[in-house]
Amino acid sequence: MKDLRDKIVVVTGASGGIGKALALAFADEGCHVVVCARRKEELEKVASEVRARGRKALVVPTDVSDEEQVRAMAAETFKAFGKVDILVCNAGFGWTGPTHLMERSDWDKVFNTNFFGVIHFIRHFVPSMTRQGQGHVVIMSSIFGITCIPFGTLYASSKAALIALGECLRSELKRYHVGVTTVCPGYIESDLIARTHFKKVDEEARRLAALVTPMPVEKCTRIIIRAIKKDKGVIVITWLAKLLWYCKRLSQRLYEGILLVITLSTQRYVKE
Repeated sequence: MKDLRDKIVVVTGASGGIGKALALAFADEGCHVVVCARRKEELEKVASEVRARGRKALVVPTDVSDEEQVRAMAAETFKAFGKVDILVCNAGFGWTGPTHLMERSDWDKVFNTNFFGVIHFIRHFVPSMTRQGQGHVVIMSSIFGITCIPFGTLYASSKAALIALGECLRSELKRYHVGVTTVCPGYIESDLIARTHFKKVDEEARRLAALVTPMPVEKCTRIIIRAIKKDKGVIVITWLAKLLWYCKRLSQRLYEGILLVITLSTQRYVKE
C-alpha cells in the first residue's frame, strides 16, 4: 500500500502517545482518520488537529476490551465512511509485578485489553478488508514481546501473543492482498510508563525508565508508516531494542545474563 492518500484509517489508543502521533501522521499522508480510546476529551483534541490538516476525523470513544463497544464502533465507522483501509491496533497498557504474586484478575485485565482488544477489532474490521481485496493491519506489540523483562510477565506475555497473532494473520490474509505489520517498539516518548500499573513494586522503580533516552514519537511513526508502505511483517524500533533482540538471537546464555543483571538491579523495588 504505497499510496495512502484518501485511505480510511482506524487508530485505537489514539488519545495520546504513539496512537495520537500516528493519527496525525496518517492525516499528513492524506488519510481520513477514525480515532478511538476511552478519553473522549483527548480524542476530540486529536480530531481537531486532524481536521486542521484538511482531513476528515471521526471520534468514537471505545473501551477495546468490551466487544459490544467495538461492534458498535465498527458500525459507526462503516456508516460514516463505508470502508476501512488501515486498522492500527495500538491500545494497551503496562503492568509490572512479581509473576508468582499476580492474581487471575490481573491477568484478565491485561489480556482483555492488550490481546483480546486486538482480537475484537480483527473480528469486526478484517472481514470487510478481505471482501474489498485490500487493506493493512498494524498490530502494536513490544520489544518485550520478543525479549521479555523481569517483573513484566503479564505485559510481555500479552505482547508475545500479539507477535504470534500477527505472524499467523499475515500468512492467512496474503491471498486477500491484506498486509499485516507487527510493530515491536522499544522505549518511545509516550505516557506508557506513567500509565503502567505497579503491583507489589515500589513506585520509585519508575525512575529507572528515565535512564534510557526515548525515541521521539514522530520518528517512531515515520518508521511505522514506511513499514506499511513496504508491507513489512515484523519491525523492531529503537537501537537498544534491536541490540537486546540481537543478543538473544546470538546467544541464549548472553541474553539470560543480561536479564539477570536487570533482575538484580530491580528486585530491591519488589515488595513481597
